[in-house]
Amino acid sequence: MTPLSLTESWEMEGRRLAPLLDGICSVVIAATDAALATSMALGVARAQGLRRRVAVADLIGEAPAIEALLTGDDPHGISDSFLYGVSLNKIARPMAGAENVFLMPSGTEAVAHDAVYANERWRRLAAGFHQVGALLVVVANPATPGFADLCAYVGALMPVGETVFPTPQGVPLIAPPAPPQPEPPPATPRPNAARARAAAAEDESSRRRRFLAIVAVLGSIAVAVGAFWPQIMARLPEPVAELITGKQREPDSTTVVVPPTPMDTSVRSDSAKRDSLLRDSTGTIIPTPDSIRAASPPLTVENAADSATASRYAVYFATANTRAAAMPDARVRALDAVALSPVAEGNEQWFRVTVGASSTRAQAESLLTKLRTQKIVGSGSIVSVPYALRLARNVTPTLIPTRLAELANRGIIAYALLQPDGSANVYTGAFESPTQATPLADSLRALRVAPVLVYRTGRAF
Repeated sequence: MTPLSLTESWEMEGRRLAPLLDGICSVVIAATDAALATSMALGVARAQGLRRRVAVADLIGEAPAIEALLTGDDPHGISDSFLYGVSLNKIARPMAGAENVFLMPSGTEAVAHDAVYANERWRRLAAGFHQVGALLVVVANPATPGFADLCAYVGALMPVGETVFPTPQGVPLIAPPAPPQPEPPPATPRPNAARARAAAAEDESSRRRRFLAIVAVLGSIAVAVGAFWPQIMARLPEPVAELITGKQREPDSTTVVVPPTPMDTSVRSDSAKRDSLLRDSTGTIIPTPDSIRAASPPLTVENAADSATASRYAVYFATANTRAAAMPDARVRALDAVALSPVAEGNEQWFRVTVGASSTRAQAESLLTKLRTQKIVGSGSIVSVPYALRLARNVTPTLIPTRLAELANRGIIAYALLQPDGSANVYTGAFESPTQATPLADSLRALRVAPVLVYRTGRAF
């Protein structure tokens, strides 16, 4: 038996450690040796791909192990998607020999620079994988500028290899493994003398009788299975039946990647067409994509003096391109200060979910750790969203549940923060800038609700 090479050992190690990622939906796998990081990532992907969709993104740059497994001849990849707007669904290609695993190659231009590594789009992409329960594996070089930002956006890091490199603060580490060693050649098996003597003493006629009996039983089973084969195949799950018959569906790369995320740069005229998901529109009170650009004048912040004490920090939870897809489930809705905010990026409308409202980053980090421990978020990160639309002020705390329920009946996702004087303010949305709040403000006015743009203040109940 040929001993395993070091890279093969790392792929085996990736398969062994893959269960550590069962509760995680996005991870950076990094090493100073790109070949080891790639091998580990492919091992993780093969094992995790047995039960869910997996996408492997090459931020090394034309990693040979990934290039060797690509199907098709489309040269586009991560660089084309992040820099020029090519659809992620277009660049994701099925991995040879693994139906549930898709590869996102580096593309036609270099990816080892901060314009790709430190691109905030990774945050939205990671949240999208969390939303659908898939796994995003990003293979990266820790020496590349923007590596710390990449890890913060993706939400978890699995370091690989013997060479230790600085790990970003606040990013969960996934079981840094000891480097595996190549397996030594197995020792030549020695015959068991006692077993050999027993076999030699066995009566030839008894062996013949046993053999004939087994053949008869197997023959009966074969006849029975043949008679009921159509019924058996009809009851098998479709993937199992396909595996048995050899009739497999064409791999569908359009369903691997989560709903496409907006570009951080303008899209060139020769870039790919928008995905069909971007043309969806829902929303009880939210404007459609065609009405994103508000005609009303910019909003003015009423309480500019409160900027220093604003509850600006929140946990980023998810982004989706429809309101229905972004709508948090009951477990998330039960958390404090959950904001569903429509935000316009270019000519596209997106819906962002954040949780919490903290005046210090340390408080937000504590909330993020708690949510990760409770398995409510898979990765998550901290965002600064100091602005909100205030719907009511000086509300008696005992009346808050009634007030929030009334707003919910009108399709408004609102939350309350307790003020220093003991009263509560009711808000909706959480925004990075006043301009972001304009579309939601216009929609609220259409419902005859008078919102006021403010720095949100106070704390969760």
